Amino acid sequence: MIAHRLRKLANFAGRYASALAYATHTFTLGLRSPSRRAVISRLARDAGYAEYPRPELPLVGIDAISRDTTDVQLPFPEGSEGNVSLLELLVLCRVVRERAPVQLFEIGTFDGRSTAALAANAPAGAVVNTLDLPPDHPTRFPVVGRERAFIDKPMSGARIAGSARAGSVRQLYGDSATYDFSPHRADFVFIDGSHQYEYVLSDSRRVLPMLMPGRSIVFWHDYGEWEGVTRALNELRAVDSRFSGLRHVRGTTLAFLEV
Repeated sequence: MIAHRLRKLANFAGRYASALAYATHTFTLGLRSPSRRAVISRLARDAGYAEYPRPELPLVGIDAISRDTTDVQLPFPEGSEGNVSLLELLVLCRVVRERAPVQLFEIGTFDGRSTAALAANAPAGAVVNTLDLPPDHPTRFPVVGRERAFIDKPMSGARIAGSARAGSVRQLYGDSATYDFSPHRADFVFIDGSHQYEYVLSDSRRVLPMLMPGRSIVFWHDYGEWEGVTRALNELRAVDSRFSGLRHVRGTTLAFLEV
C-alpha cells in the first residue's frame, strides 16, 4: 500500500513538473509561438475572461442543426494548428451528410483536412471547390504575420491527394477578395480563409450571389476566437438584413447562415 502511494505521488510530481515547465515556457519564450498563444487564450476563456469584441450571435445547439444519429466519415480525425477542431469537423460533416449538397465551395484550403472531410460526406457526383491563396500572391487587403504561416506552406491541400474522394475536389488559387466567383454555384459554403476583418466582410458578401436557390448554407470558422471574424459577423448581422439569420453553434467557433 505504501509503495502504491509512493508511485502515485511520484507520478503526480512528474506531471506537475512537466506542466510547470510547459506553462513557464508558454508564458515566456513561448509567446512567439501561435500555438502557445492559443493555449493562453483558451486558459483565459476558461478563467472567465471575455475578449473584445464579444460574440453576439444567437447560440444554437449542435443537435438543432444536425442529428446525432447521422453517420459520417472522418478521413483525417487528427488535426493540427490551423485546422477546425474534431467537434467542428463532426458538425460540418453531419450537415453535409444530411443536406446532401452537390456544389460545395470552401475558402481557405490550408492542408485540405476539412476539404477531404467535406468530399467524403457529400453525395456521389458532388463537387468540392476549394480556394487557397498561394505564397507571394498579391492581396487586396493586408495579411498579418500570424496568418502568414498558413499561407507560406510547402503544398496547398496536402491531405487531399491521400483521400478517397480526391477526384471530386477542384483546387483553385487566388485572392478571395478579387477572385471571380461568377462561374461558380454552391449550396454549401465554408469560409475559413483570412480572418482579417476586411477579408471576412468581403468573403461573406461575395459568396452570396453564387448560392443556389433552395436551402443553401454558409459556415464560418473561428467566430469568437479571432477578433476580425467576430467583429465582422457581429456587424453584418446588425447592419445587413441578408445576414440577420446568423447563428453561433454552441461549444464551437462555427457560425452559420441558412439562406
